Amino acid sequence: MKMKLVKIALILTVLLFGMQLPSVEAATYDGETTVNLNIRSTPSLSGAVVKTLPKGTKVKYGTYNQSWHKVYVDSRTYYASAQYIRKLSSSSSSLTTQSATSTGVTTVNLNIRVTSHRAASIVTTLKKGTEVKYAVHNSSWAKVYLNGKTYYAAKMYIAPKLPDATVNRTEGYANREMKLFAMRSQSSPVQKVLPKHTVVTSSKYNSSWSTVYIGSSTYYTPTSWITPGSLKPQIVKENGYANRDLKLFVMRSQSSSVAKVLPINTAVVSSKYNSSWSTVYIGNETYYTPTAWISTSKTEIQPPTTTEPNDGLTEGYANRNVNLFGRTHQSSPVQLVLPKYTAVSYKSYNASWSTVHIGSKVYYTASSWLTAGKAPAAPEAAPKGTVYINTPGDVLNVRSQASLNSNVVGKLDHGTAVPHYGTINGFHKIKYNGKDAYVSSAFVSSSKPSESSGAVIVLDPGHGGKDPGAVNGSLYEKTIVLDVTQRVEAYLRSKYGYTVRLTRSTDVYLTLDQRVAAAKSLRGDLFVSMHVNAAGSSAAKGVETFYSTRSAHSARSSVLASNIQSNLAGKMSGMSNRGVKTANYYVITYNTMPSALVELGFISSPTDLTYLRSDASRQRMAEGVAEGIAKYVQTYH
Repeated sequence: MKMKLVKIALILTVLLFGMQLPSVEAATYDGETTVNLNIRSTPSLSGAVVKTLPKGTKVKYGTYNQSWHKVYVDSRTYYASAQYIRKLSSSSSSLTTQSATSTGVTTVNLNIRVTSHRAASIVTTLKKGTEVKYAVHNSSWAKVYLNGKTYYAAKMYIAPKLPDATVNRTEGYANREMKLFAMRSQSSPVQKVLPKHTVVTSSKYNSSWSTVYIGSSTYYTPTSWITPGSLKPQIVKENGYANRDLKLFVMRSQSSSVAKVLPINTAVVSSKYNSSWSTVYIGNETYYTPTAWISTSKTEIQPPTTTEPNDGLTEGYANRNVNLFGRTHQSSPVQLVLPKYTAVSYKSYNASWSTVHIGSKVYYTASSWLTAGKAPAAPEAAPKGTVYINTPGDVLNVRSQASLNSNVVGKLDHGTAVPHYGTINGFHKIKYNGKDAYVSSAFVSSSKPSESSGAVIVLDPGHGGKDPGAVNGSLYEKTIVLDVTQRVEAYLRSKYGYTVRLTRSTDVYLTLDQRVAAAKSLRGDLFVSMHVNAAGSSAAKGVETFYSTRSAHSARSSVLASNIQSNLAGKMSGMSNRGVKTANYYVITYNTMPSALVELGFISSPTDLTYLRSDASRQRMAEGVAEGIAKYVQTYH
């Protein structure tokens, strides 16, 4: 009997001891690091250091053996030397790591339910970023403690809140278009997308993921998508025009000193400083002006038509160049610009603004820009330069307005020197019999033309105006080809004394029909259209020249294209020679003279782009095209 009692006692002892083992193994304690403590992946001095906790960091830990403790960080188990963790309370926690209460932060707007089931009633919804006390309930749910009561929420939407001492926030920037996720998984919902180069504040969550902080909200993104440090902003300079009298300030404030004032339609080079201000470059100097005061094209300037009768209007005049707006706000688009001293009919709209009535249209402008009464005589403007009429064997019509539809008020002979007062809509403004008049810019030159009666060469810079052509960033095809074409013109005039005419010499839009008609009206003997290529692949590159097999002059067009391509490729030996090709482009198919179309390279090719940006390369391109034209002229004329 005694032996049976002894056996029973031993069995109970073993069972009781076995039941206690999990409790000892799972017990956790509150502790504090006594030094800057290395946290390792394994309980060994050779184990990888995962992170270092600063001295005084509060930690949850459990006993592993006499030398090492288990340390619970970021919901993971690591190891640290036991001698450097001081226990904060004498009694160990009775909670296991499964049921221990933790502080967390919601990663989405989180529904709190009465039971751990998706169909359970919702008690409340906590906003994303709300701090909560919680404990793990099972693999999918967590207990959430609110107002002394226990509720339930999806565990995957609660992230442990790290002690402040362990969060090392750093500044960096997105090295690609950066997606911000609700959880540490790229299959989780995307909360935001930040553009490349956006500055971000983040901290590393683990070896693969980082936490991104925006205001009081937190998100997750792969650590590899963030580059530490600051990004030097890239300055992109753009060509544009002043859409009003452009004030240049010394600082980014309209209350700062005005350093310069540029007239409306002055060409300017600028870059955007921020959403409101731009930097303007003049020589080696930089100034600031509101971005809204710069446009990509010139602003139409014209006097108003006769005002219809309207009771209550005041008769007055513009006391400066006046911008007319579609709304009572100077950041709205400029609808029209009235030159200083223009007579206007207007009436007060409110304390600051007036309505200006032109025909049946109504505009808005600042009341301070208008003065009642008769305008004083406008001072005579000084000429901006001299141009020469370039119509060998012919005369040039002088018109009343800058339009081919306006009245002809006179004629000027070839070679006549004429002072001009600027350009508008493809016309030069001049004085004729003491009055304002206009001549087509296509029939004037900046130097006295040759009296030569040889071939008339018509050059056609492609695109223009509202049609930019191929584009790469701030670089437009229309700008490149106009520059190269004008260089070809200057070269042919200065070296050979040839008569050269352009279908456009300014940034204006012409249809294909207008270009063909212009070549005919210019009495051309040959026609060369200048373009820049583009392709879907950056691998396409090189120069090429086209002629049309359907043209009535295809034989001579073939010779012209071959001469141009040969000389152009010789001058641009660093670019690929794509040769002479045939294509039935409109301007070379339907022209009434031998015609060729030149492609100066691919704006989509990084290699060709280097040449297209370079002034020296553009000059060599121009000389190659010009020498090809000269060889043709010497053969047939």
